[in-house]
Amino acid sequence: MIRLVVNAEEFGGSAAGDLDIARAHRDGVVTSTSLLGNCSDFARARRSLADMPKLGVGISLALIGGTPIESAPIVSTLVNASGTLRSTPAAFAIDWLKNAVAPADVEREMEAQVTRARDAGLVIDHVCTRGHLGFLPGVGQIVERIARRHKIAGIRTSVEPPTLSWLADPRRGLETGVLAGLSWLTRRRLGALRNGPRTWGYLESDRLDEVRILEIIGRLGPGSHELICHPHDSTPDRGASAEMRALTSMKVKNALERRAIVLCRWQDLF
Repeated sequence: MIRLVVNAEEFGGSAAGDLDIARAHRDGVVTSTSLLGNCSDFARARRSLADMPKLGVGISLALIGGTPIESAPIVSTLVNASGTLRSTPAAFAIDWLKNAVAPADVEREMEAQVTRARDAGLVIDHVCTRGHLGFLPGVGQIVERIARRHKIAGIRTSVEPPTLSWLADPRRGLETGVLAGLSWLTRRRLGALRNGPRTWGYLESDRLDEVRILEIIGRLGPGSHELICHPHDSTPDRGASAEMRALTSMKVKNALERRAIVLCRWQDLF
């Protein structure tokens, strides 16, 4: 059996983005989403998720972008002088490797983000990290501790195998290759939650199209898989983006049916 979770990233990032995710779920193949752990308008995001009871919900733990949930003095090594988190994954990774970020601060902030979501009644079925920082050695172990503490069964741990698309876009291929190496190193140090579904779509962040989704569908082998997507850029004047058209495409739906691929949520994998 081939099972596939189609997961839309960073729910709660914006009202417009959340509407796009809702449409990709309602009219397309999106089965799951990852709530941005430090989203600023949490109440609105929570109400929107309540209107989609069949959509699986995870949490994207945020160590970059925006402000922390904990007060800045409590997680002082995560923030700059203005009290905001670092702006890029590279900036965080460099400081993490230089030991300029305290692991205790990372754990406190992650704990606060998960606790806020669960206290609001959300059933969290997976965790991942914004910017894929959970693939950094050391950060991944903290993510697993948080997941085990809250009895969350799923952690994003793996990267798709190399494809020709890595050669077609060398810069993104290199980035994905680095992620693959980091995920392998980190997964070796994890415990019971190390074996999640194979995840596809890192290379095409924000630019999946119908051809690429059909290619991925054709490559899926028996077992559990996840396709990450970002249906966030539809606009009234330009219409739906290529990614939105792909996620709602009848060709994609028919390809899934022909291969007898079962669409599901993270919680259905365990």
